[in-house]
Amino acid sequence: MARIKVKPEDFKVREVLKPGFLKGRGYRVYSLWKRGLETEEAIKKVARISGVSHRFIAYGGLKDKNAVTVQFISVPEKFRLKEMADRNLKVVFAGFSSRKISPSAVNGNFFEIYVREPLRYPERVDILKEFGVPGYYGEQRFTPVRGNSFFVDYFVRNDFKKALFYLFTPAGWESSRGRKGKKLFVAGRFGEAARFFSGWRKKVALFLEKSNDFRKALSFVPESEIKFQFNVFQSYLFNRYLGELINEKADEKLVFRYKLGEMIFPLERIHLPEKVPVFYPEVGGLYVPFLKEMGLSLDQFSNFSMFFHRFDRETVVPVKDFEIGEMADGVMLKFFLPSGHYATNVVRSLFDAVKRRK
Repeated sequence: MARIKVKPEDFKVREVLKPGFLKGRGYRVYSLWKRGLETEEAIKKVARISGVSHRFIAYGGLKDKNAVTVQFISVPEKFRLKEMADRNLKVVFAGFSSRKISPSAVNGNFFEIYVREPLRYPERVDILKEFGVPGYYGEQRFTPVRGNSFFVDYFVRNDFKKALFYLFTPAGWESSRGRKGKKLFVAGRFGEAARFFSGWRKKVALFLEKSNDFRKALSFVPESEIKFQFNVFQSYLFNRYLGELINEKADEKLVFRYKLGEMIFPLERIHLPEKVPVFYPEVGGLYVPFLKEMGLSLDQFSNFSMFFHRFDRETVVPVKDFEIGEMADGVMLKFFLPSGHYATNVVRSLFDAVKRRK
């Protein structure tokens, strides 16, 4: 694997708002610079210092923890966040807007990535500039996936106990307190686990301390959490479909293996549909072969249509303003990607993918 993020300064991300977003009144908008912090972790710290509930602070997307990132946050105009500057966190007022910050406000991200190894395949740069990069969801999208299974797999089969325990299995970054509570929960020690939780997790644990009704316990889980799990499942299926599509079209290709399968990158310009619908029951035909592999059918999703996002995703995205420069022990990459796309896919295609012939 390419050596990136050895230090937070090796991976810099600067969020770019859509033109004209900073106009009108109703919300105060701030730039949030952070180093070595999760987005939500940083926002909670800002909220605590400012005396504002974190529930009123909106943001466009989660940014990497092991990185130096700049993004935008907003609060209703009646609130005011404290401007600050310390070693790992800076908040600066950026202006007013008639809308709160959300993913739709973000045009994309500009990246500066220090890869601590030489570029061994310079010919890959040409195809990147000419063709772009496939629109896969990056491997970090699947950090919430426990093992090789999905919450959705249990949920649509009405296995409510396994679905609930899935949500309480540690995955990715966790505070030591949260991880301890989850371990107690999956051990069936619900009363003890409740002491480490707040919000809906605490309600679930306290309920199960007195009841064995896992279906009822799931009703305490917010719809937003269930939708998130469905969206992760959609992302996985999209990656599978796009990989198969590229594998069929390209004679020369590169393959990068990650925890849930393969990302296939073409080494030549190929013709692909501009966009493909992500999976939801009404357009599920594209994804039936992958569902069958998992022992699932379209019919099982018919009652859960409300949990799916509905949109078409780009099969290929342009890598704009691309620059590459030699450093003492590696290279510096600079480029812009549209919102919702992953810089790690650019790195994997240039450094980590292995050549495969059809």
